[in-house]
Amino acid sequence: MDSDELARYMNSYFQTAVAQCIHHTDGTIVKYIGDAIFAFWNAPDPQSDHALRACEAALRFRDQPPQYMNGEQLVTRIGLHTGVANVGNFGSTARVDYTALGENINLASRMEGLNKYLGTDILITGQTQEGAGNTITTRFAGHFQLKGFEKAVEVYELLGFRDEVESTKPWCETFENALREFQRRNFDAAEAGFRCTLEMRPSDGPTKFYLRQIDELRVHPPAPDWAGEIELKEK
Repeated sequence: MDSDELARYMNSYFQTAVAQCIHHTDGTIVKYIGDAIFAFWNAPDPQSDHALRACEAALRFRDQPPQYMNGEQLVTRIGLHTGVANVGNFGSTARVDYTALGENINLASRMEGLNKYLGTDILITGQTQEGAGNTITTRFAGHFQLKGFEKAVEVYELLGFRDEVESTKPWCETFENALREFQRRNFDAAEAGFRCTLEMRPSDGPTKFYLRQIDELRVHPPAPDWAGEIELKEK
């Protein structure tokens, strides 16, 4: 693609994300990293509902009209995490950036990357789900041990606002029942539940992911102390 044409596409893309989603919820743009956006809430000014604001921004972006580049729809993956970070001006005497540092920033980035394995758009951690409260609806996606982290992370897919997603309840319950069987090592029951989920939602990414995991675990059974977590060795 011609570099000038690419610049026009990217500026339009960023304009939508920033003006209509992040700034609309009073988020702070930290920086652009290639075609990615790093943003946070609750700084520089405190926001008691910062987790909910972040979720709203993500949902607003997901629900924007689709954008296309060379005839292909642009797909954006979003990861959210809530935790303590070191926020301030960092850099040299010649130049500083207002940014955030720390393990929790890395975990938010891992959430974004996990979407490509699960075939999802928005993933959040248990801390963000707890902070956002009952206003949102999520689907529990499992426990994942992510690259660079010793402990497994509780992961949820953000589906929407609670009053908008009543139709998701049947297949969500079927999926979560199957996931419980998976975590108990009842792979036959889990497979039956996941296939039932696919009948209700044929393109469901997390369901297809777990069916592949079941095939692998039947060939290579988990360790005796396995508690259902999925280890990912790549970002």
